[in-house]
This record gives sequence, structure tokens and C-alpha cells, in this order.
Amino acid sequence: MHVFQETQVNKTRRVTQAFEAKLMASRRRERFAAGKLLMLLDSPESPVRSMFVRINGLRPTRGVECQYIIESDELNEKTEMARPTP
Repeated sequence: MHVFQETQVNKTRRVTQAFEAKLMASRRRERFAAGKLLMLLDSPESPVRSMFVRINGLRPTRGVECQYIIESDELNEKTEMARPTP
């Protein structure tokens, strides 16, 4: 159980600079504001791209969690590893 929590924390990112990413299902672009939390997903795609889902601000009208894709360099530049809450 502890290993799962540790892995999940390592994949959690906080947006530091607003950016846009493509919604996987439709390729539509959506904006992510500073402060939003993201969860990185294991991606079978190229290592130059990162896949993620929103942690806060989910879009319940669209059914399941929406998956997004962005260039890994841009994601790393505009997000930081989220610190666990006490």
C-alpha cells in the first residue's frame, strides 16, 4: 500500500504556468491554469510526449476521466512535482 501511494505522489504534478494540451479523444485543446493538479499516466506513446488526467476540475459531463497529451519538455517546464499534503 505504501509503495502505491509513493508512486502516485511521484506522478502528481502542479501547474506553475498556464498551458494548453490536446484532449486525446477529440484532439481539442483545453487550457490548464496555474495551481491545477495533474496525474501523469504511463504512456505507450513516444517518450517525447506525456499523457495525463486532471485531478481537480474533472469534467463529469464527459463521462470517464479525460486524458490529455502534451510534449514532455513543455509539461516539465510548466509544472512541478506536487508536494504531498500533510
